[in-house]
Order: sequence, then C-alpha cells, then structure tokens
Amino acid sequence: MKDNKVVLFVPHSSLRLSKIFKEKEKFISDREVEKFNYSMTDLLTSQLFSCKRFPHVKAKVSRIVCDVEKFIDDDKESMSKYGLGAIYTKTHKGEKLIDEDSVYKDKILKKYYFPVHKKLDKLTAKYLKNNRVILVDCHSFSKEIVLWKKGSFPDICIGINEKYIDENLINFTTGFFKDKGYKIRINFPYSGSMIPDNIFDKNVDNFYSIMLEINREIYLENFKKNKKFNSLKKDIFLYLNEIKKLSF
Repeated sequence: MKDNKVVLFVPHSSLRLSKIFKEKEKFISDREVEKFNYSMTDLLTSQLFSCKRFPHVKAKVSRIVCDVEKFIDDDKESMSKYGLGAIYTKTHKGEKLIDEDSVYKDKILKKYYFPVHKKLDKLTAKYLKNNRVILVDCHSFSKEIVLWKKGSFPDICIGINEKYIDENLINFTTGFFKDKGYKIRINFPYSGSMIPDNIFDKNVDNFYSIMLEINREIYLENFKKNKKFNSLKKDIFLYLNEIKKLSF
C-alpha cells in the first residue's frame, strides 16, 4: 500500500454569514451577532492546518449559519438541546438567536450542509480505493465557549472515535506534540472526530480519523495571529507529513 493519504476536514473556519441568514429575523443586535460569530469560529484554522498543501473539505459559511459537523436529526445531536444543533437557534450563552423554522432549516441544509458532506464522501471514497486514509478533523477552541467543562485546558485536545482509530496513531500524535512542548489531553474538552457519512458505522479497515483542537490562546491575541502562530503552523505541517508515512 502507498503512503497514507491525509485528508483535512475544516468545518468551522469561516466567518461568512449567508444572505439567507442575514435576512432572517434575529433576537440579538447585529453587534452581538458579530461577537457571537467571532467567539464560535475556529479562526484561521484553514491557514494553521496548511489547507493549500493537503486535500481538504472546508465549510463555506460560519457555523452559526450551518454547523456541518452536527447531526441534522436533533434526537441524535446532543447539542440541539442548547439550541446549537446543525442550525443554531441560540447563542453559546443561551440567548435566543432566531426562531426555529423548518422551511429556513431545509434551505440552509440544502445549500450548505449536504454539499459539504457529499464532497467529503466523494474525496474519502476516491482515496480509499488505493490508500489508507487518515482524516484530520481541524479545529480550535476557546475557554469562553466551553462553558460546561471544568478542569485544566490543554494546548491541544486530541479527539478520537474508538471505532476509527489505531493505538499507533494516538501514541504518535501525543508523543509528537508533547515533544514539541505542548500540553495534551485526549477527548477533553471535546471528544470524538469526524466520520464521513459513507463510512459512519461501517467496518472500513483502511480509514482512521483524529481530531486536533488547538487552544486559541496559544496562537491568537485579540482574534489576530500572535508571535507563536508560525511556529505552531510549522509543527502541525510537520505532523501532517509524518503521519503520511506512519505504519499501522
């Protein structure tokens, strides 16, 4: 088998608010919408994870418009009870954002949710024919929005799904970033990792998924790059290249 194929999934990096969302009645001010958007967005992750150098799938709009990593069935999505399902109806502080509206939801899902998943399915299926695929779920997090978690937050959270992981990948990932001086925790403050729809709950021997959640404090200051951004980006790039050659 050839080298592993590394595929990046970047679901929350966009700040773009769609026209459909902008025209929807809000229950908070435009200024509060902007603040909410900046708080929730995984700022600059498409740059941080070198998307131009690896095959990737990236959401085109902000997650406050459409969160493509959530289940669309609210019964399956744990965050829907907070109004933070695939379509956000509340802010992370519990404030009402928009009314629940099935017509609006259907429009958003059709335009922004399903195309992302279709592209991810197509890309992974293409590479699985001849390669082992490692999907890297690319995120950042801030303590500001991890309201329900208590404890010491790491520099990098590694998220795993037990069905689509290998001990070699976990051990290499934790060892690599610890050797670079980063504090690591597994499945805290977030857990799991993205699984494409065409693989979900299926036994696929040559597919693995791992999530990297980067603490925004180590690369941002006032929503802009700080002096550690470039060194962090270099470390992530080296990591992505190393797992291409990783044996299982």
